[in-house]
Amino acid sequence: MKPRAYSYVRMSTDVQLKGDSLRRQTEESKRYCEENGLELVEDFKLQDIGVSAYHGKNVAQGSLGRFLALAEDGSIPKGSFLIVESLDRISRETPQIATTLFLQILQSGINIVTLTDRHVYKSGSADFADIIVSVVIMARAYEESRTKGLRVGAAWENKRRNIHEKKLTQVAPAWLRLSEDRRAYDVIPARVAVLRNIFNDADNGKGSFQIARKLNFDSVPTFAPSQGWHESYISKLLTNRAVLGEFQPHRYIEGKRTPTGEPVVDYFPAVISQDQFERIQAGRASRKNRGSGRKGRNNINLFSCVATCGYCRGKMMIVDKGSGPKGGVYLRCDNARRGNECEAGLWPLKHLEMAFLSFVKEMDLRSLIIESSERDERLSLEGQRASVSNELAKKRKIRDGAFELMSDDAVDMTYVRQRLADLAIDIRKLEDSLADLSAQGNLRLVRQADTNLDERILVEAIAAGPKDNLDSRTVVADWIRRNVERLQVYPDGLDGPPGAVEKMRETMDPDFIAILDKSIAFAKKGHALVDGSNRRFEVSFGGHKFRAVEVDRTDPTKLIVASYADESRWGMERGS
Repeated sequence: MKPRAYSYVRMSTDVQLKGDSLRRQTEESKRYCEENGLELVEDFKLQDIGVSAYHGKNVAQGSLGRFLALAEDGSIPKGSFLIVESLDRISRETPQIATTLFLQILQSGINIVTLTDRHVYKSGSADFADIIVSVVIMARAYEESRTKGLRVGAAWENKRRNIHEKKLTQVAPAWLRLSEDRRAYDVIPARVAVLRNIFNDADNGKGSFQIARKLNFDSVPTFAPSQGWHESYISKLLTNRAVLGEFQPHRYIEGKRTPTGEPVVDYFPAVISQDQFERIQAGRASRKNRGSGRKGRNNINLFSCVATCGYCRGKMMIVDKGSGPKGGVYLRCDNARRGNECEAGLWPLKHLEMAFLSFVKEMDLRSLIIESSERDERLSLEGQRASVSNELAKKRKIRDGAFELMSDDAVDMTYVRQRLADLAIDIRKLEDSLADLSAQGNLRLVRQADTNLDERILVEAIAAGPKDNLDSRTVVADWIRRNVERLQVYPDGLDGPPGAVEKMRETMDPDFIAILDKSIAFAKKGHALVDGSNRRFEVSFGGHKFRAVEVDRTDPTKLIVASYADESRWGMERGS
């Protein structure tokens, strides 16, 4: 039988694959085997593409390490040949490490062939000259890699030091172009206009899919050769901090483009405000955590992924019963729909929407939909809150990491304590800032409550359905996803589904029932109770902020009673 031969190909990046290097090395290996009576094993993939030999990852994690392990345990027959273009393909580490690896391969019974000079390093008879030659070749490879890395690194560091005098590269975001003197980037007005429309749509609650579809429907030219706008590209634009003027330097490490160093601010001209960018990120995060709901023109559910059954905590689903006499669109507990230990009734969807829009005062419906000046103020506050909240989350995460370091004996405790003290100051300032922004929002709600604007027409329009007011419903749905932590729905009121109270009484102690009945009778005399069959919903906004609303079963705009609370106030209001 012919001795087996294995062709090993290593390339530091996939750039070389775009040329002819892989085909050339493969054909050279085949030719060598044919000329020297060897059987080339082609079903054993011995390639390390994008894996560095300078840091030894081709041995620690790559195919070469796997090959060596198989050779040492006898899975690869002794006397086999490892064919490489040159010894620097095996290793570019320090001469000591590279030589050890070279000898380890030979000691495992594998011969090494270098195609550049057709030299064979024999496994059983590696003489002193071969060892010296291998040391010289691999030492030179190490120095070349090291020198190249230092030169490239120094060149880029020099460019970074002068980054505001002369731009690093001609490559720029799709809405910018490099000026002729290479000292600035100029905006492309038509593309910036498209970009701002994309961000405005996202700010109004539209998702990447909706935005891309609208751009394609309007035949808006794409920024690059492409078959129309894609959801993934819109998402990349909406999360690209280059719109704020930031530039994140990168380096290719192990063949991968990796961020290096801190972002450079004011590198590009900013085309989107910080408040709007942070507000959009907060909205996207909320939709990601809860789900964005069903896409499509006829499927904008204001309460998607938010509403739960107040009786069993099950999901509330939309049920469409058609257009007949008993038809209509309802919100219903999914457990009740499936007969899964819940008997909750249905709530007409339009009625719930009208009740929510009419009595949840935390949602400034007027400025959200109508008045642009107040809407701008509200959006600015939301953006600032989102920005501060993001920064607060980052600081708390760093603080948690610092606490973990305290269990490490190798860490300087003095440094950790000082770092924690500094973080505590930063976190306190951010918490105060967030509280101040929340207080400003509450003041706006008080100002809104003092107005006499009749919003009934607006509520009717929004609750009429997506076909009639798509954009307004999108804005409201996005506000709910961003701000509402939980919406508990009681279609049958606090008394629960028919017969629920009686079933509960059956399991109660008779003495307790007697006391309960006396208490209820006393409360009714003092008019302290309302009819428990009225429809009810409870909205939680996070923390101690909530609102509970009861409305008439037949008229969702008729308030029975509402109670509310937040960090600084609480109260109750009754309908007339």
